[in-house]
Amino acid sequence: MTDSALRALKNAYAVLKYATPLENTDCGEICGAACCAGSENDCMFLLPYEDEIVKQNNFTVKETDANFNCPAVICHGTCNRNTRPLACRFFPLFPAVTEKDGIIKVSVITDPRASVCPLTLENVRIPRSFERAVRKAGLYLTRDDEICDYLKKLTSELLEIIELRNKLSE
Repeated sequence: MTDSALRALKNAYAVLKYATPLENTDCGEICGAACCAGSENDCMFLLPYEDEIVKQNNFTVKETDANFNCPAVICHGTCNRNTRPLACRFFPLFPAVTEKDGIIKVSVITDPRASVCPLTLENVRIPRSFERAVRKAGLYLTRDDEICDYLKKLTSELLEIIELRNKLSE
């Protein structure tokens, strides 16, 4: 792991350590941990180098053959919230990273893969403090070139999913 990746990941983890989509509560208590109720086929993709961190926390990591060439964590339904991967900490949001004319921009979007989450319903407002924490974590992550490139690629795919869903609902 490069020094810049380690710093980026550690800073992102620190920013999201206590951040939650519902203030002062484990949002999984509201929905029965719907996002954690997966099987061996359900997983959360890891950022580049993040597997080195989560392996230390006793998560099951599997290699994927996805376009992203990044490993993933298999969710077994419960974990120590303080050791969860960043994908779980962002959920149901995502730090969308785009680049235009050499300028990197981080914005926060609702992850289109988060349809299982009741917080994605139109009448539910996720606290601005959580949105700011996700954006700040994203800003830290863009400080490593490989992680930034991964986030740009994933952002592009997520925005395509959102666009397709919008077209299908017209």
